Amino acid sequence: SNCIIHDEGCTNAQNRVQYLLCRFVEVLSSTFAATVTLCLDDLQWADSTSIAAVNQLLLTGGLASQNTHFFFLGCYRDGETDNCNPLWKSLCNNNLVNAGSTDVKLDCMDEETLTTMVSETLCLLPRLTRSLSSIIYHKTKGNPLFVTRLLTSLSKDGLLRPSLRRRRWEWDKEKILCQKLPDDVAEFLMHTIISLPYDVKSVLTILSCFGASVDSSFVKKLEGALDRALLDGIDTAVAEGLLDKIDDHYRFSHDRIQEAAYNMMNSLDRCKFHFSYGLVLAPLEAEEDDYIFTAATQFNLAGPEAVEEKGQNAIIADLNLRAGKKAMDMSHFEVAYSYFDHGITFLRKKHWEEHYALSLELFDLAARCALTNGDIVSLKLLSEQVIAYGRSYEDKLNVLYLVTCSLAFSSKLPESIEKGLDILANLGIDLQESRNTEACIQETTTLLSTRTDDEILNTRQMTEPTMIIALKFLAKLELGMTQIKPRFIPFVTQKIIELSLAKGMSPMSPIGFVYFGAFISKRGDISSGYRYVKLALSLLDKVGRESAGEVICMATQVKIFVEPIQAALEHHNDGYAASMVAGDVYNALLNTSLRRACMYVAGVNLQTMQEEYDEIGRLAKENNHSIFLVQAKQVQRDVLRLIGSDEEVTIPEEEKLVASNNSVLKSFFFRNAHISFMFRSYDDAKEYVSKFYDCRENAWAHLMVTHINNALYTGLISFWVARKSRDAQCWFARGNESKLTLKRWAESSPWTFENKWHLLEAEESFSHNDYEVAKLFYKQAISSAKLHKFVHEEALAYELAAYFYLELGEMEQSMEYFLAAHERYHEWGAFGKCNSLFEFVKSSFSPTSIESDFSPSVSGN
Repeated sequence: SNCIIHDEGCTNAQNRVQYLLCRFVEVLSSTFAATVTLCLDDLQWADSTSIAAVNQLLLTGGLASQNTHFFFLGCYRDGETDNCNPLWKSLCNNNLVNAGSTDVKLDCMDEETLTTMVSETLCLLPRLTRSLSSIIYHKTKGNPLFVTRLLTSLSKDGLLRPSLRRRRWEWDKEKILCQKLPDDVAEFLMHTIISLPYDVKSVLTILSCFGASVDSSFVKKLEGALDRALLDGIDTAVAEGLLDKIDDHYRFSHDRIQEAAYNMMNSLDRCKFHFSYGLVLAPLEAEEDDYIFTAATQFNLAGPEAVEEKGQNAIIADLNLRAGKKAMDMSHFEVAYSYFDHGITFLRKKHWEEHYALSLELFDLAARCALTNGDIVSLKLLSEQVIAYGRSYEDKLNVLYLVTCSLAFSSKLPESIEKGLDILANLGIDLQESRNTEACIQETTTLLSTRTDDEILNTRQMTEPTMIIALKFLAKLELGMTQIKPRFIPFVTQKIIELSLAKGMSPMSPIGFVYFGAFISKRGDISSGYRYVKLALSLLDKVGRESAGEVICMATQVKIFVEPIQAALEHHNDGYAASMVAGDVYNALLNTSLRRACMYVAGVNLQTMQEEYDEIGRLAKENNHSIFLVQAKQVQRDVLRLIGSDEEVTIPEEEKLVASNNSVLKSFFFRNAHISFMFRSYDDAKEYVSKFYDCRENAWAHLMVTHINNALYTGLISFWVARKSRDAQCWFARGNESKLTLKRWAESSPWTFENKWHLLEAEESFSHNDYEVAKLFYKQAISSAKLHKFVHEEALAYELAAYFYLELGEMEQSMEYFLAAHERYHEWGAFGKCNSLFEFVKSSFSPTSIESDFSPSVSGN
């Protein structure tokens, strides 16, 4: 599945490297005036991880930024990419256009271009060199490498030579025509190598086994290991132009030359040579760590068939295990998987009996890399082997966890949760979900009350491996149940806290404390919830920051109900950075998404919001997170309508997710109710808010920024409907519920919630015909919104007060408030809303009273 995101060390480390690379390039290219240039050749051979790093660099770290000076040049062979090639998929990605990319196709030279090249090379007029260039063109078809090598060969054979008498180059056309030359450049290069002395040919074939380049220190080590001289032959190859010497490195002057040298050996000889090189290089690992990769690669190129002695199989498998682990440390998981897979192929038939520990570790780590690489088929096959041959349940836990993760992030969340619960039950951990929720919450509260914060922070570290992985299962359940089984969250949270206090703190322990704080905050005890989220943040410094992105994200959602919401923006930036440094893409996106939601509630200018939602939409699409993408596009659709833009926002997966995901469904109904209210569409607002109420009981169990506008606008719509509906009592109750919620939040954070609470008080008083009280609360709502920098809600309060005064027949006061609302909406960037307001005022007031003060707004777009 392309949608798999795995928050274990594999994906985390890989994404961490990509993030840090992007930040490094961004800092360099924005600091210096000179352009930073990166050139990569032979991209057709790059693996998907390398291509992903390049994409990330182009889209977020370099070319996509306006303030950087970064130039990327990539070269690849057009004929060696197909639909499965990672480079081809990248080239087909339209997002690269946003990075200002240009595709330059370099074909073989035509005859006229070749004539010009030969003319300039020989310093002769084109008419004089045309006879020679014509022969060269028909032999080489304009291939640049073939042309340069052929010219060199003709010069070496004396067929193209300088004439001292004529003081110019001359050639023997007839002899060149008669000379039989290969039609293929590779064959030509092979003929060139064959004509060299034996020691030079031998050196080239040896070096071709080790890739495109080697450094001089390796050559010296190889000389000692093989007990033969190599440098003299290398120097001759350099003089012949077959190798380039750059600083301390020797490099084939072209990859086709390396191919030609390698193809001089038959397949049986290649296997024998690779295996012998592996044998002589393996002992060098003690002197230089990197030699482990070279030795393992040589064995792997030889294959298991080259093994001559029985005991060598396990030795080579272990070498591949160590090479794979080192590759994992370097965040190169496709390479790591390749080493583990090769190690498995070297194991003999009865390896589970004869080499159990080696087999278990190879299969475990190969499964981890398979999940990271999105290779679910391999993960399934590897995990089945461990489950079948593992000697204990504990030995199987790692692959069981990987299988649970793969289900969670491949649209099989219910199955993942069930599997996680079964595994925890086998470990003796029973969540006892049948218990009363209130009793569970009270038990957790009582347990925590027996310890001070300092005692919790100084709890010993967890050391029992089974319990450490059990907490990983519980943490995974916490996130999964939040989305589809919010009622069970208290039981998971309680178990994480219980085990952490009894068995010691693990890197997952802060998740239990932060979710408990967020849960009890939603239930109304924001003060205690705030304490526990701060405790969770402090725990990160004790147990490590593996879960920092998720913890900061959930903690910030509670903080905005205590601190000014504008301050939350920086907290979510910290959460994003912590997630990316840990390589946790899911929580990086969640922090980014919730930061945008905070910006919207804080009244950030709508043009800025449009750009912000463009960015998160791109990030969500790039990382295959359809839920984030759909929810971002839903808000962006409202933003564009408020701005007054005619741009259409298409959300291909919205219908599917609305039908299958309650969180997306709830968001869909609320967004439609909200925008209907903003443009005074009574019937639509009533219909969508009713549907919202029908599904809100299955909402997330924690306090979130989305609850702020949910409470405000469902309350405003409810009082509006109550004034017009026969079923007024039901709507009054709903409005009152929202008002009391905002009042409770205002007691915790007057800065963010006071104006919202006062506005609902005003609307309720208006609905009950208590006009004098309504006037007082409208003024307080306007004053509080202005004081706390919520320009959009100041506009809204003015607008609703204007409707109120219009209803009372106080036209002058109503017009004054409509003008103030229009001005604030314009300041917010809501030009579409300004025009709608203008049309309403135009239809409700006499022309003479509006023409001098009101005018329609024009979007900056």
